[in-house]
Amino acid sequence: MSIFKEYHQTSSMNEMYDHEHNINEHWRAISEDIERAGMDVLKEKQNDINWYLEDNGVTFNIHNSTDIANKRTWNMDPIPFVIANQEWEEIKIGLKQRAKLFNLIFKDLYAQQRLIKENIIPAEVIFTHQGYASEVFDFGFKEDFLLYFYAVDMARGPDGKMWVISDKTQAPSGLGYAIENRSTMNTISKDLYPDIFTKKLYPFIESYKNLLHQLSGGDISTAALLTSGPHNETYFEHSYLSSVLEINLVQGNDLLCKNGSVWLKSLSGLKKINTILRRMDDRYCDPLELKNDSKLGVAGLTEAMRQNSVNMINPIGSAILENVGLNPFMEKICEYFLGEKLILPQIATWWCGQKKELDFVLKNLDHLIIKKIDKTDAIKIYFGRKLSSEERAHLSDLLIENPHKYVAQEEISFSCVPYLTPEKIESRKAVVRAFCLKEEEDYSVMDGGLVRVSASQDPLMVSSQQGGTSKDLWILGDASDDIKIPNLLPYSRYVETSIDNISTPKAENLFWLGRYLSRSIATTRLINHLIKKIINFYRDEVSTPKESQWVLQNALTHMTMTYPGFLDEQNKYNLQRFPMGEIVSVIKEATRTGSLAFTFSMLANTNLNLKDLLAFESSKLFDKMAKEWYEFINRKGDSTLIIAHELDKFFIYLVAYKEFVRESIFKEQGLILYDIGYKIEAAMLLISKARSLLCQKFDRIVSHDVLEGMLHSVESFNAYRAIYRSSLTLEHVVDFLILSPQFPKSLTFITTDLLQDFTLLPKAKTATMEYEKSMLQAQELLQNLDVQTLIALHGNDGIYTHLDHALHQLSEFYIQCSDAFSNTYFSHYDEQ
Repeated sequence: MSIFKEYHQTSSMNEMYDHEHNINEHWRAISEDIERAGMDVLKEKQNDINWYLEDNGVTFNIHNSTDIANKRTWNMDPIPFVIANQEWEEIKIGLKQRAKLFNLIFKDLYAQQRLIKENIIPAEVIFTHQGYASEVFDFGFKEDFLLYFYAVDMARGPDGKMWVISDKTQAPSGLGYAIENRSTMNTISKDLYPDIFTKKLYPFIESYKNLLHQLSGGDISTAALLTSGPHNETYFEHSYLSSVLEINLVQGNDLLCKNGSVWLKSLSGLKKINTILRRMDDRYCDPLELKNDSKLGVAGLTEAMRQNSVNMINPIGSAILENVGLNPFMEKICEYFLGEKLILPQIATWWCGQKKELDFVLKNLDHLIIKKIDKTDAIKIYFGRKLSSEERAHLSDLLIENPHKYVAQEEISFSCVPYLTPEKIESRKAVVRAFCLKEEEDYSVMDGGLVRVSASQDPLMVSSQQGGTSKDLWILGDASDDIKIPNLLPYSRYVETSIDNISTPKAENLFWLGRYLSRSIATTRLINHLIKKIINFYRDEVSTPKESQWVLQNALTHMTMTYPGFLDEQNKYNLQRFPMGEIVSVIKEATRTGSLAFTFSMLANTNLNLKDLLAFESSKLFDKMAKEWYEFINRKGDSTLIIAHELDKFFIYLVAYKEFVRESIFKEQGLILYDIGYKIEAAMLLISKARSLLCQKFDRIVSHDVLEGMLHSVESFNAYRAIYRSSLTLEHVVDFLILSPQFPKSLTFITTDLLQDFTLLPKAKTATMEYEKSMLQAQELLQNLDVQTLIALHGNDGIYTHLDHALHQLSEFYIQCSDAFSNTYFSHYDEQ
């Protein structure tokens, strides 16, 4: 029995078979290879593909989702979508024509507007569409105001030809996924399809690199890919393409517009950017002139284009070309500009802004698909045959009220492709996305593309958002296409981390990654010590003094600054009798500033913004840690023992993640910023705990318990015992944690270490910076401190005032250091 039997029986129109149900010649060898391999081998190859995609971190995220659980691994089928070379060459002619045409439309709409003046296109189609950016009118006269990169979605229609479904012009996606699909297929294709030769993708990628070199004046370091950030559904692709094209990956806050130019904010200063490949929609690119509430773009970017100081792929304003209202007029436009017939067929489209067309649409609603011309609005598509009588009447009212906002399209059934399910091969609808690139006066077309496959057998739409999968597009070639070449499609997850060139937001995120991770670890340690003291209160024959528990609980409030916390006098009775209520709040309340949940959310955000910089294994570990953490904090009714167990597990995750971070990059590169942040935070937390736990005079039993808690809170109890074999004393603990120049966690050691780290930073090499001065003052103070003086008491004082005063001064020095450090490296508005 044929492996394709069920696919053959359920597909009325498909890619593999012709209308007489004979296999198409260009599919014959591939189908024979699949039949010969059998289902078991196909499933093995599918598992191999899944492993490669997951191991490379290839993801496609659900739109607007920041929930880790909704971040999906990219999927691909081991059966390719196949097109014969002769047919593809004919399609390419049509694609080049369409790309040229859209480029001419683009320049005309932002310059002479002949299409409107000569009634080729109704003015309402253009000016009522939010994609038309009047802010860049007249830019069409500029030489570099061009549609450099163009993508088109196609599917095979009833006549057997490829039909255009939609055009992608403002920030076309999918190229990175197409490259990754090909790279992944290469790992299995020689085993599964040993004698099949396909056209290669690398010439197109080389052309893209050449275009970037040309636009950037030969200095590729002045080019950047502008992304909206890691919450974007295709962020993986943004990172991937920046690596493949060897350009900077930047977010809006990485860039600064000054004096009509665009600058990359780096740790050593501002560096000019003259070429931008953008991956965000027009309106979000510039909050100054376009969408004033956008937090993604760069204020002044439009003015930089106006001043001819930056090239953009594709320029702001190109969103108007995705206007489906243009479709009914494309034949006339093609005749007007090129004197040619449109080569690629389109879905029949009626713009409802014309009376004759509106009347036709209203009479034939049952057979049409209705949609707005403007996809910047919320996308809603009406399938006429699925509407109830009330819904149909409502839609008719909408069309009559605002006819110029809508188009109607014929409902077409497109061809199917064979798709491997876990049990069998079934038919699925498929859409091909092809890519075109501007080259001199012409366009080149990539010999391949991205194929998206529907999630079910009979959908009305094919969408990755709705759970679809993908295929590699194979344009069949011959043995001459199988030449051995260097790997021109590397993906190394590399971003610039040299200390001079790392971008300022990346640097700032590294700094705060260290701080939030240090705070998360310290908070977890102290809370867990408190909980275990509560658990063991009645376990030991000599129970823990209640007073020492209260002191440690107060220290938690001070360290986390979750006031009033355990210092709430009005609730003192309940807090002392039932401390777990407050402790659980400090653990789980994500909206409570200073809580462990709040700190972890900040840590998660910095981790997300550094995902392309840190080792992939650290991301996998963090995602696992975050999943279990969120399950824990959203769970109610856990016992005290369960909470302690969860915190133990969380602590292990944090420490493991800390080690992965340290393995990601060298200290002399961006890791130095993480180290500085971690040490500053560790020192400030140590000072806070020392002021709460070491500056009060207690009786011997309470003092022993508090000193033990202090050491455990910095995971230093065993290290202390190894050096001071006597019992716990305030003198030795102060000497150990504050004054010791050898112990890596002591305040003296951290201060000295920070001063050494500062020498590796760019701006510290020429002069003593303000943040260094603060640490030099701290170092001088520590060197002049004497432990006996620090712990001396006056009369009946219950406070070690010398120690408290010294710690207060040290705290001020560290705060000044942190502020000065941020001002020095993370703000550039004082630079030219």
